[in-house]
Amino acid sequence: MSLLYMIRMEKMKKTKLIMFEGIPGSGKTTTSQLLYTYLKEVGVNSEVYIEGSEHPIDLPFYAYLTKNEYNNLLIRFPQQAEWIRLNSIIENDYILTPYKVPEPKPWSDELAEYLSFKEFCYSNKAIVPFNTYKKAFYTRFEQYVTRMSNTDAVTIFESVLFQHQIHDINRLYPQITEDEIIEYIRNLTVIISPLNPVLLYISQNSVEESLKHTAIIRSKPKWSNPETVEYYIKRKNLELRIVKLLPFRSYILNNTDRDWNKMFDSIKSILDCEMKDVMNSV
Repeated sequence: MSLLYMIRMEKMKKTKLIMFEGIPGSGKTTTSQLLYTYLKEVGVNSEVYIEGSEHPIDLPFYAYLTKNEYNNLLIRFPQQAEWIRLNSIIENDYILTPYKVPEPKPWSDELAEYLSFKEFCYSNKAIVPFNTYKKAFYTRFEQYVTRMSNTDAVTIFESVLFQHQIHDINRLYPQITEDEIIEYIRNLTVIISPLNPVLLYISQNSVEESLKHTAIIRSKPKWSNPETVEYYIKRKNLELRIVKLLPFRSYILNNTDRDWNKMFDSIKSILDCEMKDVMNSV
């Protein structure tokens, strides 16, 4: 194994979390997967989690249940009881149960409908107070840090810190101010700081142009309407405010020309530059 590979692997042992953020269509998924492939090729033990996947820290399509609701669920659906026990996240005073990924087995329309009614994040109505919402995610982040602290694996997350958090809060808790959102996300960043994370924020010069491009590519015309554009301009401004306050390294990468090779070269340069810092400190 070459010296460069050894240095890269040593550095990645210290940086255990790499996050990609940016508005929809900015290139987070593409660059996340490019980086994952690259790290594998150079011998770094890594995992990547994109939107909608089974996730070690995010909560896509989970129902929030009290202990009584959970126990009643096991009685009400005896055929699915084993699946429910195996897949639920059981905390001291609440339970989180998935209902899309993985799907309940054996499948039950009634169970899936009930769990979707208790959706924790991906709904248009909050089922818990904001403090409870924050507590659930603080716990998830803390548990993840504990699990990863004693491994040499590098995790790549897409949209887990800004996009999902801010979008869900805006939808579920419209009364929450930007300053409250910033404080909450800052608390999350403090929790994950022991993993020596790096955040890569992908940006284009024009939010409107980016969304119009994405609306065509993904066949989602509503993404280019004025209300949506205005919302994402506001959200991007908030995210860039937060980037300046992060307690760990962050980089804003301009991808206006959508040149993925150039973008990925910039990411490799960032990582290689940090590796040189490791060499100089030895």
